[in-house]
Amino acid sequence: MIMKPTALFLERFNDIEKLRYCEQCGRCSSACPITGENAFNIRRMIHYVELEMIPEVAATEMPWDCAVCGRCEDACPNGIQIIDMTRALRAYAGKARIPETAPCVAACPAGIDVPGYLRAIARGDMDAACGRIIEKAPLPGILGRICHHPCETACKRGEVNAPIAICAAKRYAADKASGDFKAVFTPGRDTGKKAAVIGAGPAGLSAAFFLRKKGHRVTVFEAREKPGGMLRYGIPRYRLPEPVVDEEIGRILGMGVDVRTGHKLGVDFTVQDLKDEGFDAVFIGVGAQLSRKLEIDGIDLENVTWGVDFLISVSEGNAPKVAERVLVVGGGNVAIDVALTALRLGAREVTLACLESREEMPANPWEIAAAREEGVRMLYSWGPSRIIGNDGRVSGVELVRCVSVFDEAGNFCPFFDDTRQAVEADQVILAIGQSCETEFCRDFCFIDDAGSLEVQSGRIVIDPETQGTALSGVFAGGDAADGPGTVIDALAAGRRAAAAMDRYLGGSGVFAFNTRAVETDCESLERRIDGAKRVPGFADQKREAVPQRPASERHTSFEEVEGCMEDESALREVRRCLQCDLEAALIRCRET
Repeated sequence: MIMKPTALFLERFNDIEKLRYCEQCGRCSSACPITGENAFNIRRMIHYVELEMIPEVAATEMPWDCAVCGRCEDACPNGIQIIDMTRALRAYAGKARIPETAPCVAACPAGIDVPGYLRAIARGDMDAACGRIIEKAPLPGILGRICHHPCETACKRGEVNAPIAICAAKRYAADKASGDFKAVFTPGRDTGKKAAVIGAGPAGLSAAFFLRKKGHRVTVFEAREKPGGMLRYGIPRYRLPEPVVDEEIGRILGMGVDVRTGHKLGVDFTVQDLKDEGFDAVFIGVGAQLSRKLEIDGIDLENVTWGVDFLISVSEGNAPKVAERVLVVGGGNVAIDVALTALRLGAREVTLACLESREEMPANPWEIAAAREEGVRMLYSWGPSRIIGNDGRVSGVELVRCVSVFDEAGNFCPFFDDTRQAVEADQVILAIGQSCETEFCRDFCFIDDAGSLEVQSGRIVIDPETQGTALSGVFAGGDAADGPGTVIDALAAGRRAAAAMDRYLGGSGVFAFNTRAVETDCESLERRIDGAKRVPGFADQKREAVPQRPASERHTSFEEVEGCMEDESALREVRRCLQCDLEAALIRCRET
C-alpha cells in the first residue's frame, strides 16, 4: 500500500491541528537565530505545512538548516510544537538527506565521537568520556590543551549563539577522570608480529598505541633524548606542561612499547636494518623539527635565530639569552609561540612582522589575540628585506610592504611594493615555517638495500587511505608524509597506518572498544534528546568562559595560561550540546 504524503507525514507529526492556531505573528521566525539565511523562515514553513504542501517543504533546505534549538517554541504564544514538525519534515525527506554523522565529528580529522563524550561528561562519567576520545586519539589531556579544534568551527550550536567549548571539555574530562579509563591501555593478545615505529611524535605514538591494542610487539625509535617529538620540544610549557606530556606518553609506553631513544633513521639505522632485525612492518613518522630557511642580507649576523631551533633550545633547558628588543618574523603559530616565549625569557619589547594581513594569518585567531593581550606589537603585511647590522650584531630590520600573499589560484606568491620601513631590534628570530629532512631529498630518500622511498615536494609518497609507501610493509605518516600539520592530523594518520599495518600483518584492521551503543528505539531517542535540550531557555544558554591567568601575570613564568573549567561551569557547557548525532539517529529510526 502506497501512503499519501500527508498521511505519511502525519505518522510522524500528530499535532498538525495545532497549526490551525498559528496566527502568523512571526515571533518564531524573529526568535530563530538563522532566519533569513538560505530562505529559512519558520512562519512560511508552518503555513506551507498547514496547506498540506509537505513534499514541497521537505524538498527545500528549510528543515535541514534548522538547528533544532527550541527558541522558536519558547517564543510561540500558542505552544505549537515546531520541533516535532521539523523532525517530521526531515523524516519525510528520507534517507538520502540524513547526514552520516554530527558536523563536529565530520570536522574532526580523527573522527572523535564528540557528542558521545560530551554526554558522558554531562552524566558525570569522566572515565567514559576519556574512553570515547582514546578510541580515536590516545592523548586526551594533550589534545584538550593544544588542539586547533575544527570541531568547534563546524559545531551547529555556533549558529544559535556560540559553539560548544569542545576542546576545553576534553581537557576537563582528562583532568577530572579517576583513572578507570586506563584499562583502555591494555595490549591485545600477542600475535607474535613485530612492528617498528620511527619517530615518537604524535603520529608515531598513535600508531604504537593502536598496534599494541592489536597485540603486535612495538619498538619505537626516537632520535632525541625523550619521546614526544614537537609535543615535548616545540610547544611551550605555558601551553602544554611537561608533566601532562610525560603522563600521557607514559600510558602508551606502559602497554609494553619498547623505546630506543638516540636512534636516528639514516644515521644509526636504515629500514633494511629493521627488517634484518626481524620487524615485519615499519611506520615512518618523523616530524617537521627543522626551521624553514630564508636567504636575505644579514642572516649571518650575531643574534639571528631560527624559530623552531629557539623553541627546542628552551624546551631542552638551554634557553638562549634574549635581547631587550626582539623582532619575530612569521605569521604562524610557531611565530606566536616564539614571540610569547621571548617575553617570558625577559625581552622588554617584542614585535612580530608577517607577510599576511591579520585576516590572512595562518596562526589560530585565539593565539593572535593572546599575543596582542600580552603586548606583542603586530606589523601586518610586512616582510623582511634585509637585516641591518652594526659591528657584526643585529641593530634592526628593513621591512618591505607585502601587497598580496597569494596569487589568483591561491598559491603562495607574495608581491611587494616599494614601501619600506626600518624597525630597530637587537635580536631577530625567523619563524617562517617548519620542514622535514625529507625536503632535502629530490626524488628518493632513505636509500638502502631494501630500496628507496619516493619523495615528491619534500614528502614521502603514500596511499592516503592506508599511509602505505611503495615499499612492501613500510608505511609513513605525520609531517614527513602529509606535510607540517596539527597534532590531531598526526594522531589520525597514525591510527590509519596502524589499521593498514594490522591488515598487512594478518589482522582485521578493526579496533574494538567497549562503546555504548546509541538507542535505535524512536521513543527512547526522542526522550533522550528532549530531556537534554527541550527545556525553557536552552537556546539562550551562553558559552562558559575558560579560566585564564591575567595577561599582566603571564610574563613572570612558564606557568600554564589556560586552566581547567570548574565543575558546574563544565556541566553547564556540555549540556548546551544540540545532540546532532541523536537527531540524525531519530530520523533514521523514522525514515521512509
